[in-house]
Amino acid sequence: MEDSMRVSNGEYELSIFRDEDAESPREWDNLGKMVCWHRRYSLGDKHDFDSPQDFYESSEYKDIFVILPIYLYDHSGITISNDDFGDRWDSGQVGYIYATKDSIRKIFGKEPSQIDHKEIIEQLKGETTTYDQYLQGDVYGFTIENSQGEVVDSCSGFYGGNIADVLQEMKAYTGEEHEGLFSQVERHSSVVAAMM
Repeated sequence: MEDSMRVSNGEYELSIFRDEDAESPREWDNLGKMVCWHRRYSLGDKHDFDSPQDFYESSEYKDIFVILPIYLYDHSGITISNDDFGDRWDSGQVGYIYATKDSIRKIFGKEPSQIDHKEIIEQLKGETTTYDQYLQGDVYGFTIENSQGEVVDSCSGFYGGNIADVLQEMKAYTGEEHEGLFSQVERHSSVVAAMM
């Protein structure tokens, strides 16, 4: 798998690379809290629940408004999902992601009963997907250098399992001036796909 690629238009050179120093999205101001138990991996948010049973008996559990399972598939790398992978040998449930009434009030500024239940579920699923991208290394960055080798623009922390979407985000970030460089990358779709 390639970790970076470069294109140039003679005036500027664009490098797109995997962001090896990406911040865990579990450090962000999330709606959900993710609690997991696994003997080999430290996953999700830090918590003090020694077991799922401790979690079920906690005051935190009593304040949950929406809760979804977290499943792990562990085979040549790990991936997580809110849906069961259906593999009884290499996968299973490792925890939960949930929103408490307090976290909903904090994020939405409304009472939980005023928020569409589906919207909360979708946000929790989105947080799971973003964390999965982080676990799989699907986080990217770019630098743009001029012909003298000076960095004129750079940014990292673009999360995404679909590199085409990531390129669109990068292009929107840089604006029209360097749009052609990103279009060059898009034309090399087979190389881009190899980065995934």
